[in-house]
Formats: sequence, structure tokens, C-alpha cells
Amino acid sequence: MTCNELEVCMKRVALAVIFCLVVGSSAFAQGTFPAMDVVSKVADSVVSIDVNRVVYGSALGGNLYTHTRLATTYQTGFVYTENGYIITDSRNIEDANILTVWLNDGTELEAEFVGIDEDYGIGVLKVETEEPLQPVQIIEGRYDPLKDYYPYDQGDAVVAVGYSGGLGGTVTSGVISSIRNFRNRNEILLPNVIQSDVAINAGNEGCPLFNEDGKVIGMHDLREADMQNTTFFTPAWLITRVADELIEIYETGTEDEVWHPWLGVKPFAGSISLARGTYREVGDDLKMYMDIPDQYWDVGVLIDSVWLESPAREFGMLDHDMILDVTVLHVDVETGEETVKIPYRLLKSVEELEIMVTTAEKGDIFLFGVLRNYNYFNIEVEIGQHPGSFTYLSATSGQSLYPDPDGYIPDLERSNDYF
Repeated sequence: MTCNELEVCMKRVALAVIFCLVVGSSAFAQGTFPAMDVVSKVADSVVSIDVNRVVYGSALGGNLYTHTRLATTYQTGFVYTENGYIITDSRNIEDANILTVWLNDGTELEAEFVGIDEDYGIGVLKVETEEPLQPVQIIEGRYDPLKDYYPYDQGDAVVAVGYSGGLGGTVTSGVISSIRNFRNRNEILLPNVIQSDVAINAGNEGCPLFNEDGKVIGMHDLREADMQNTTFFTPAWLITRVADELIEIYETGTEDEVWHPWLGVKPFAGSISLARGTYREVGDDLKMYMDIPDQYWDVGVLIDSVWLESPAREFGMLDHDMILDVTVLHVDVETGEETVKIPYRLLKSVEELEIMVTTAEKGDIFLFGVLRNYNYFNIEVEIGQHPGSFTYLSATSGQSLYPDPDGYIPDLERSNDYF
């Protein structure tokens, strides 16, 4: 074989390899995760939101305003119900002068502010249409503390659909990098938070995250500025719970608020580990000083402080109590029926206790085994509503748009110290 013939043969082989790689990768992508199919299912359920507010300015400086202008920011939302409820990110919308929702077909709708929960970062709007809207499908299931199960798995393919900076619809895909306990942007520790590598750009705030069946499994919460290709999504079970409560308050006009479960304790040390977002634990030296019994040596949470007007203090918990074990009961608020929600277990970490509290339901009763002054006894605490929950509600609900400043605990203090 001559040199020219060898060169031609090598080129043919190279072209064949490239062709196989292109065709094979395309087939693999389509075979494992048909993103285009997901987008075709959900495109009409994802909306763009124009958040318009009047901005005052002064050419002279100081407090003398000489001109005004309308400033617009953009974010994404998704249709929750056929009759026009829209879920989105809570940021910016509560003080907007005009809210405009754009549907996928270009329809422009004026939106009404329903309410937001600032702590969880979830907001709800309402639009009126002649024809029913197409709501998203949301994955079923609530958080279950007894099952090591999620309706999604690490490595699952996912798609984020949104509107980037008002420039039109965008689609980004990736995988679930991790499922973890994680503090949201307001430092509330939540379970089942989805970490993904999907790209989130300006205007995508509030965009839904879809699985390969086209069902919402989360909503964008934040992107770590110093972490590339890392985004976090609030789990669907929390989104639907908060949205349902905001809608009920809006429709009934009752003097109620979104449920923010609270025990009212600050664990020993009270500092957050930057690596894991959890509290420091009690060391062996302190356990020796407290004369912890051998059967409880590797368990327990030391309480540094109990908030004065909290469920924990109301039911008898004191500063420096050591919580060793816990059983959680649930009492149905309507029927009064009592069931065991979490059977007796030794309490192994502050994180475990905090997750139990932040996912507690109305009617949950915690039965604590407590060590105080070398004596073991039980304390029964009914979880209550946090006095500093930060919820804005529509004026049509009959409530003030702003929380009562009396008894309000600043978010940072509430989130980092007491839960």
C-alpha cells in the first residue's frame, strides 16, 4: 500500500469514527432523556413575569425627588391551577406596582399579588383568563421522615425551563448532583433539597425543575456565587404546601398565616459549620463533665438557651437541658385522632432534631427524654407557630401586608440560633 492509499484509508477510518460518535451520542441522549419531549409537554405551563415598580430619582440629590421612572425586572413562574394561580420566587413581587404575566403563546395578562412567604422564598400570583390554563404536573408525595426514599434519585436527568432576562424561553438540562439537607437562602434547614448542575441565568429565578416525565420536582432557590455549575431547588412537597396555604388565606380572608413550625431552642455552641451548614456537636469532655450515662454517650443534644416565649419553654424545657431521645406523635386537628409519626429514637445530632422541627405539622407533639441535673425525665412539647415568620399577604385577604413588628425576631437571629 502506497503512502497516498494509506492516508486515504486513515481519513476514511477517522470519518467513520466521528460519524459513529455523533450518531451514538445523539441516540444516547434521545434514548436516555428526551428533553424535547419534556419541553413540548410543559412549555404552555411555564410563564415569564415582568415585575414593574416605580423608581424615584433626584437630579439634585437628597430627598427632593425630581423624576420617576418605571423599572422592570424579570423572573419565571409556572401555572399551578387551571383558574390562574401562578407560583414563582418571592423576591421583588411584594412591592411591585404592576405585575405582568406572559404565556408561551404571547398572551399578556395582568397579575394580582396573592402573597409570599419570604422565609421559604415562595410567592403566588393570580391571573384571570377566559379559557382554563394548563397547570404543571407536580410529583406526588409529602416528606416522610421514616422512609429513606425520594421521588427522585441522584444522577437522574432533569430539565429547567424558564425565561432568561426577558429574552424569551430557555431550556437547560443536567442531572441531580445530590439530594441533601441544605439551608435555603434564608438559612432554614430543609430536607430533600435538590442540587443540580443545570444552568440558571438572570430571569430564571422561580423556574421549575422537571424530571423526565415532565413533572415538577423542585423550584429554583439560589445559586452559590463561588460554586460553578451548582444550583439548588426547593423540593416540590414544600412548594405545594406553602402555595396551598397562601391560596387558602387569600380566598377565605381568614386571619391565618403560613405554617412555620417552631420549638424555640438554641443548641449548645449555636454556630454554623460552613462546610456542612450544621451545628457543632457536644464533645466528649463536656459529656464527661455532665456525667452522661454510658447508654447515652453517643447521643443527645445540649440546649444552650430556650426562647422565653416559645413552645419549649411553655411546656417546661430549660436552658442546659440535654435532650437524649424523642418520639413524635401527630394529633389530627379535626378529629383529634392520635398517631405515632416518628417512633422512639435516640437523638444523634442537632441536624436530626432541626429537620424534625422544620418539617413538623400542625398538631405534632414531641415527647422528649431529657437529662437535667443528672436526672432523666420526660417533657411533652406541642410544636407551635414561629412568632417571626415573614409572610406578606394580599390586602384583599383582610390582613396587613406587613408582619406585626411586636415579637418579630430578625431572620438572621431566628435562623442561625433558634429553631
